[in-house]
Amino acid sequence: MGSSLHLSSKFFAMKMDTKIPRRKFLKVSAISGACLALGYISIFGEEPKIVNLSLESENPGIGLNPFVFIDKNGKVILYNHRPEMGQGTFEAIPQIIAEELEVDMNDINIMASPADRKIYGDQMVVGSRSINGNYDLMRKVGASAKEMLIAVAADKWNVSPEYCYAKNATVINRKNNQKFSYGELVVDASKRPVPENPTLKEPKDFTIIGKSFPRQDIPLKVNGSAQFGIDTDVPGMLYASIERSPVLLGKLVSFNADKAKAVKGVKYVLETSRDVFGQKRAGIAVIADNYWSALQGRKVLDIKWDNSDLENWSTQKIKDDYKNAANNEGEVFLNKGDVEKALNNADIKIEAAYETPYQAHAPMEPMNATVHVQKDQIDFWGSTQNPNGMKDFLSRKYNIAPEKVNIHYTFMGGAFGRRSLTDVVEEAADLSQKTGAPVKVIWTREDDISQGPFRVCSLNVFRGGLDKNGKAIALEHKVICQDIRNQYGTDPKPTGGIIGGINTYYQIPSTLISGILRNLYIPVSYWRSVYHSTNCFAHESFIDEMAQVAKKDPLTFRQELLSDNMRYSRALKTVREKSNWDKKETGVGKGVAIMERSGAVVAMVTEVRKIDGKIKPVRIVTAIDCGTPVNPDIIKAQTEGCIVMGLTAACKSGINIEQGKITNTNFDKYQMLRINEVPKMEIYVINTNAHPEGVGEGALPAVAPSLTNAIFDLTGKRIRSLPFDLG
Repeated sequence: MGSSLHLSSKFFAMKMDTKIPRRKFLKVSAISGACLALGYISIFGEEPKIVNLSLESENPGIGLNPFVFIDKNGKVILYNHRPEMGQGTFEAIPQIIAEELEVDMNDINIMASPADRKIYGDQMVVGSRSINGNYDLMRKVGASAKEMLIAVAADKWNVSPEYCYAKNATVINRKNNQKFSYGELVVDASKRPVPENPTLKEPKDFTIIGKSFPRQDIPLKVNGSAQFGIDTDVPGMLYASIERSPVLLGKLVSFNADKAKAVKGVKYVLETSRDVFGQKRAGIAVIADNYWSALQGRKVLDIKWDNSDLENWSTQKIKDDYKNAANNEGEVFLNKGDVEKALNNADIKIEAAYETPYQAHAPMEPMNATVHVQKDQIDFWGSTQNPNGMKDFLSRKYNIAPEKVNIHYTFMGGAFGRRSLTDVVEEAADLSQKTGAPVKVIWTREDDISQGPFRVCSLNVFRGGLDKNGKAIALEHKVICQDIRNQYGTDPKPTGGIIGGINTYYQIPSTLISGILRNLYIPVSYWRSVYHSTNCFAHESFIDEMAQVAKKDPLTFRQELLSDNMRYSRALKTVREKSNWDKKETGVGKGVAIMERSGAVVAMVTEVRKIDGKIKPVRIVTAIDCGTPVNPDIIKAQTEGCIVMGLTAACKSGINIEQGKITNTNFDKYQMLRINEVPKMEIYVINTNAHPEGVGEGALPAVAPSLTNAIFDLTGKRIRSLPFDLG
């Protein structure tokens, strides 16, 4: 989903919130005198007013573009309007602007923008859409500002703008090589109309896009000056730790507030709740003047819950439920050819089923939120993927105008979809209103892993048919799982979202894809790559099984089935060459997988060996076609992160349920991949000069199938259930 912003020739400015925490404006001291912005961006086209813009109250200026700020000394500040959770948009968004603005990335400062839908459009970071949805717009932002600066310089020299060009924050006269710095031009430039359709550079002339510039947020994170939500410290702030039902939907019967209140520092013991996709989940909050006291008070609440029949559920019961449901007809999402006829006529028939478990998000920064609800104002501080969603939620819930809701979003210590929800903010806001003070809610690691919401668990059931020559002629893929968009409704049909990640480009004449909805009490939500992480494991494993019975090389088998798709073919060719696929080695297994996520095509080859009696992935080669790579190093870093997370989900962790409760509590029972277990990773970024696609989730779905296919190549053992033990 792209941004709805567009350039306008009208002037506009915004009043900045002077209450944004100090660290957010850490570099604002670089500005002296008037701080002026160029260009205007609007999403509604209403008639704007000229108002003063001030980064600090003593430095007023004219604001015409919420992204580009230049002071009279020529210092440039570029805003990133997409929250940073490790994905690199803090650097990449300004990098796109800088390309067209003709400024050196080493000479600019980058700052996070305020949360304001009217000015910045959709600021939510999900689905790997930040670069894809903002690329064209950010180029226009930079190009328009540059043209305005050039126009002023041309007037001063009394020449046509075509005789001027910009470089390194200066405008240069082609005739005599005279120069003006941007700082010398910015005041007059701010008074000019904004070009509606500025001329953009040709990709061959890029000097910034496509280059791996160091990220400005990394030093801040290394030296400790970067602020994360959990670092928030507000005057008068109270701390809350909340006990919730271990079976997730248990109803509160009783609790002992007196014991908790006896703990030194505890101020309140209050009931609260949070909404998770329409289901209210109760909790008892212990609120204290320090976090330790709140946590200790929580431990002595002596809560009793009515869990009804939820205690009858277990991982095995859910698996059995899914297997029984698989016998039913599914909601059909794709029906090409005649699968039943093709299967009946097939010379070779094959069936298989694959299981994947629930997964926790487990970001390294535990979930937290700080909220202060007052009569005529609300403030939120914290880590969020969805700053405007938080603003909208708080505005609606407390009937306060959106402009009176201040969102102070910080860096995120990981998110993976979990920080797109409002449930933790809801708890903090409720407790703040009840206590009349700012309240900081901190989830423990145990809360985070055991309370969800989780990635879906799924069962994928297949039937396939091939002719006597080993050509695939039929494939049926049935998905059985919960639906994030339809968890507790009355509609028995799943939405099309549950088939995400199923590769329909394979040239199989008869293909049937369907889904069966299961409604359970366990909440599910968006997890890095969402349904791709479950469906791709199953689909790419079954394609491998079809290649096996066809007695064909699995990579060649895919190349034949995808021969009419240039992007898939190119990615497969790349990993074939870079992985030395055709070099056969004793004691080495190789597996391949290919898929698409958020527009990026990813092909992956995993190499495994048996070392000290255990099978270990030793090398993973990835080719990623994501159009124009804005910052290749960021793309590689995201791909490496996907690989590590994919390996963790494949062979380390999985949520387990006994007597209705999640038995995983902390990292001892929900293990992460250790650094000494990470294989060698080679990532090849294919630059096609096409529009950029998303990369934050792209490689993760290919990890599990390429790994299990490699294990089959080495051992002859087919793995159809995750997670598994590499031993």
